[in-house]
Amino acid sequence: MRLVALLSAFLIWGMPLSANEKVDRLARAMDLSQVMQILASESQDQRRDLDETILDNAGGAFFQAQVEDIYDPVWMREQMTDAIEQGLTDTQLDQAILFFESDLGQTIVSLENSARQAISDEAIEEMARETYEATTRDSELFVLVDEYIQANDLIEQNVQGALSADFSFFKGLDQDTLTDDGELLAELLSQKDSMTAETTIWLYSFLLLAYRPLDEVQMRENIAFSRTDTGRALNEALFDGFDRMFDSISYRLGATVAQVLRGSDL
Repeated sequence: MRLVALLSAFLIWGMPLSANEKVDRLARAMDLSQVMQILASESQDQRRDLDETILDNAGGAFFQAQVEDIYDPVWMREQMTDAIEQGLTDTQLDQAILFFESDLGQTIVSLENSARQAISDEAIEEMARETYEATTRDSELFVLVDEYIQANDLIEQNVQGALSADFSFFKGLDQDTLTDDGELLAELLSQKDSMTAETTIWLYSFLLLAYRPLDEVQMRENIAFSRTDTGRALNEALFDGFDRMFDSISYRLGATVAQVLRGSDL
């Protein structure tokens, strides 16, 4: 009976994983559930900003509940896993799992998530920015972080994603009007330089904070993975997933703000 049980276990665990199972395994290795929880927590700061700047603090419990519904961590994770499944081949999924389940991969995930949670505190974000400003550009860590940012095209990708999300927000906000898309896009593009500057400062501040515990060998391995076909495919899939996710979130958020404004006018 023990032999039968062992054989049964071997057959179960020895069978190749389906694409869906591999995607879920990679998502667990990357701890995407925690990433989405962090983003959902950050949404409350955005809610407060919108309530103060646009709604004149009239949002109340309704607006808070709507934002919590829009930033649904389970739905957000599904958007990311769908993008990964669409963007990576079966072999690339295997290679990505191998990297992120490794000791280094798990260390990177833990460091990034811890830094993202920490930098949501204004005092820590200010400290991280001051550290970035004070860090000499030829120091080992700065050079390696810079190389990582360039390898993954993080600045331009983040700026393009932010512009797209802003466009979606204003479309949701003005859905009942005849606002010209071209005019709206031109207005947003006029802010691209300032957005790029702010994104650059935030990215370097965040990654210098997150990757400070890594040594040169670990950083080199992280950069090397980013430059593989698998690393590039995963990076593209993640940005595609984030872009689609935040476009949808931003449109719904804009529409919700418009709904509150209409209710305030009654």
